[in-house]
Amino acid sequence: MHIVLGAYLLSGTPGYRQAGIHQYVKHLLHGLAAGPVPPDWRFTALVSPTALAEAPQPAAHFSLQPARRSVEQPLARILAEQREAPRLLRRLSANLYHGLGFVAPLRAPCPTVVTVFDLSFITHPQAHRWFSRWYLDRFTRWSCRRAVRVIAISEWTKRELMHHFGLPAERIDVTPLGVDHRRFRPPPAEPLAAFRAEHGIGAASIFYLGSLEPRKNLPRLIEAFAQLCADHPELPATLFIGGSPAWKYDPILARIRALGLGERIRLIGRVSAEALPWWYAACAVVAYPSLYEGFGLPPLEAMACGTPVVAANAAALPEVIGDAGLLVAPTDVAGLADALWRALSDSDLRATLRARGLARAARFTWARTTALTLESYQRAVTT
Repeated sequence: MHIVLGAYLLSGTPGYRQAGIHQYVKHLLHGLAAGPVPPDWRFTALVSPTALAEAPQPAAHFSLQPARRSVEQPLARILAEQREAPRLLRRLSANLYHGLGFVAPLRAPCPTVVTVFDLSFITHPQAHRWFSRWYLDRFTRWSCRRAVRVIAISEWTKRELMHHFGLPAERIDVTPLGVDHRRFRPPPAEPLAAFRAEHGIGAASIFYLGSLEPRKNLPRLIEAFAQLCADHPELPATLFIGGSPAWKYDPILARIRALGLGERIRLIGRVSAEALPWWYAACAVVAYPSLYEGFGLPPLEAMACGTPVVAANAAALPEVIGDAGLLVAPTDVAGLADALWRALSDSDLRATLRARGLARAARFTWARTTALTLESYQRAVTT
């Protein structure tokens, strides 16, 4: 059986495009290339030529098919997926196509599987540019209705698909994301102390990681941090905001200026893959107040590094974090400030959250994601 993977969202450009969806595509491709897979199955991944360095090396059962030109811009990606991919599927004699990011070719000549991360373009339309909202609404809906299997990355997203698209539960496979536990784990004490000293990370440091955009709810985190500083002036707290600007991020900067927090909030920009585990482990708390997530990798990665998490109790985040973090309503600024204070000041609570976080994160692996995906393929070809 020849399975073709629409891996067009694999990005070779550092920045917010290498966030959750990119990580899913990257780790799934590497998992399929490494195997094990059924002996009569082979895979071809359709990728942007600019993203080849992020893809695995070809293997006996795994090959790469670069697009004619870069597809990292939305319009180029749409044209490749809807015009170029159907021709490739015929030429490759594909038995199954897996769209790894919301959409499959509407004229695919073979059965399709599609992965859906969330439906924020429906539930939070104000958090998307109009064209992205229009395209994702229509093409995700059509792709899901045509697909023989739909992969949802959380139970939350599965319920959203059933509610908004009317998909039957038996056609949706829940496949959680994973953590690379070789990278995300508690680091040795001495190098960690050196990292803290190098970056000025104190004992009351809070870390946020994510794209700078409205859905991430950063203005409320900044307001909660301001309240924390006002209520506990003796606390030498610092908020480190890591991530690349996506869109509509000017209100975030304006809120920092308006509250006079320029010296206590540090915008550190894009965090490299190499430095990210150190940032998670070096800070005392990781805050993730997002309004809507189909999964939420940053808090899970933070827990794998042994750091307590304060997050919103919204969408899929409670499903991922469970009782291993402090969950607060995303609009409750006072509650968020109180949760940050508790995580920073209560050493017994911190120890409990650390132990729970490590245990919970251990349950999420990319090997499991790959294995569940192979099960979806098996269902797709036997339906």
